[in-house]
Amino acid sequence: MTKQAEQDLVLREDLNVGHLGLISIQRKIAADYASWKVSFNRAGIPSEIECNGAQKYGVPHGIDNDSYLALQELYIEQGCPEEGLIAFTMYRLLQMCGLEDSGANRRMMRESLERLSATQYWISGAWRSHEEDDWVTVGFRLIEKLVFTRSRRDLEGAKLISVTLPRELTRNIRNGYFKPVSTALLRQLGQPARAAYRVLDALRHDPVEHEARAATLQITLMDLAQRCGIASDKPDKIRRTLEPIHENLLKAEYLREVKVTGRGKKQLLSYVFGQATPEPDSTLVTLLVTLNVPIVAARKVAADYPDTVRDGVAQAKAILARGYKPNNHVGFVLDVVRSYGNGKYAWPDGPLAVNAASAVPVPQSKGRLEDPVLEDLPVSADDLARTLAFLLRSEGVQRSDLAQLPLGVLQDMHSRLLGRPQDERSETAAHLKALLALS
Repeated sequence: MTKQAEQDLVLREDLNVGHLGLISIQRKIAADYASWKVSFNRAGIPSEIECNGAQKYGVPHGIDNDSYLALQELYIEQGCPEEGLIAFTMYRLLQMCGLEDSGANRRMMRESLERLSATQYWISGAWRSHEEDDWVTVGFRLIEKLVFTRSRRDLEGAKLISVTLPRELTRNIRNGYFKPVSTALLRQLGQPARAAYRVLDALRHDPVEHEARAATLQITLMDLAQRCGIASDKPDKIRRTLEPIHENLLKAEYLREVKVTGRGKKQLLSYVFGQATPEPDSTLVTLLVTLNVPIVAARKVAADYPDTVRDGVAQAKAILARGYKPNNHVGFVLDVVRSYGNGKYAWPDGPLAVNAASAVPVPQSKGRLEDPVLEDLPVSADDLARTLAFLLRSEGVQRSDLAQLPLGVLQDMHSRLLGRPQDERSETAAHLKALLALS
């Protein structure tokens, strides 16, 4: 995909997170701001949320909005594993948050993950369980388990990060209780407008019929301050905080109009929203679901890769029909669709392709595709190290060094290399050398 196409991707996040204001939009907080407690009505139900963070980190805020959105996206990318466990590199996390790979950003992102892991929430009557179609009382951390893995030579931080997301969140996502987030819009906004956009967008969605999204919204100033985690009860200060956010959202055309009426704590904000994020083609979603892809992942991939879903599904079916058994079936199907056309996966031998709708072999009309070497599909760490060493043979990267890296890192590097031009391969090689402390 082109960089422009990557910027047009639609992300997904659990509706509760933004609706309940679990992460403050404020970039900076007071050093002693380590807990908060609020009471309100959600869909007419009396609710209460208590947040207790570690004194060392304070409560979740600022960059945590970006990092937690990225974690939910990674969960969907990796096929929505039932146990909630995902693995990724720090480089990948920074990339998803639109940040440069620098020492300062790595330290900031590590602190964000530690803060999310150290903070305990108690949510009374306000958490929507989509599977149970009910409101529940729950207690959890946004990151239930956090593990950093690195070698003794790695002085810059973790090579591989493992995160376990809470069951309450992952179960909702697997059952489709999420809302879209526009990457193109996020790229136009700075913080705290990025986070405020997601809060306002969540409030547009009905918490029960969650796919219904209103074109207008009315909310009191004090209620919005609470949902945004603005640590003040002074209306003038809250207004000053929101004004540049409104300007940013109006300029990006997410908002068409903002009106403020009333005085003091009784001020009412009225919003008129711009263009809604388009929904994916239901036919493409169905194709993916037939291969056991969870609905949330199917909708996301259908929205992000509409031009490759049919052919990608056909290729995945063809490879599976040859007897290939991936360790992660859903992850394999999604990867074939996302990488279709860049040479990462080859078609089975013979002049036949698989029809995406029926999976019945039919003659090709666009010429014979390259013969594959299905047995050479890299599935183990050793295979990946051998493949990467071959691809980067001109960059001086040795197989023996690559063999030291965790499987997740090798998979990440492999997906970024195949089908890419030489200049992009050089960039990946430089990153690998940094990981290996060779440069």
